[in-house]
Amino acid sequence: MNVHIDGICQDPDTQAVTIGRLLSDIRRDALSSGRIVCGISLDGNAVDTQYERCVSEQSVENFSELVVETADPKTLCLATLGEVARHILPIIEESGRIGDLIDSGKEVQALGRIVPCMEAWGAIVKAIHDIAQLMEVDMDEIAAEDESLSQSLRSLVELLQSIRSAMDARDMVTIRDAMKHEMTAFAKRVNTQLEALTSLVAAK
Repeated sequence: MNVHIDGICQDPDTQAVTIGRLLSDIRRDALSSGRIVCGISLDGNAVDTQYERCVSEQSVENFSELVVETADPKTLCLATLGEVARHILPIIEESGRIGDLIDSGKEVQALGRIVPCMEAWGAIVKAIHDIAQLMEVDMDEIAAEDESLSQSLRSLVELLQSIRSAMDARDMVTIRDAMKHEMTAFAKRVNTQLEALTSLVAAK
């Protein structure tokens, strides 16, 4: 198997016979160099967590090429935080449009647009948790409006769960209020907390 790491054909320091062991060894070597694996492609197919589980026990001889990209953790986290910050305003604007659709009696249209909005928030929550864990940041120490970042994320998860329940019950009033008001208040608080998180990561 040809192994390319950051564009360079390499012979990893490993005796791995399975894909799972090979990737584990490559991640270990990257960490020892102060980097993390941020992208994997196997025979031209992008490898996500689910796909990796499917092929982890397969022999390396079953594949011809592995392409791995690594990155400096701090650089990667700062770039991700920038992306998160840029996505919040469009999500809030979409939340407001969903609330307006409900006010206009266009409930079917509104319901069809809620799930992508919630999935976007879910991705943001995961990204923040991953960054805090990777950079060893205590989210309880990042606060805005007397609420820590960890509390804000828990509140958001609870809000998303309440919206799902309201969708099941067709409670459009609860959905409208959450989308037009609660989401906006949450986003303002989290934006401030994200600025503090970005500063902490940049200082590491």
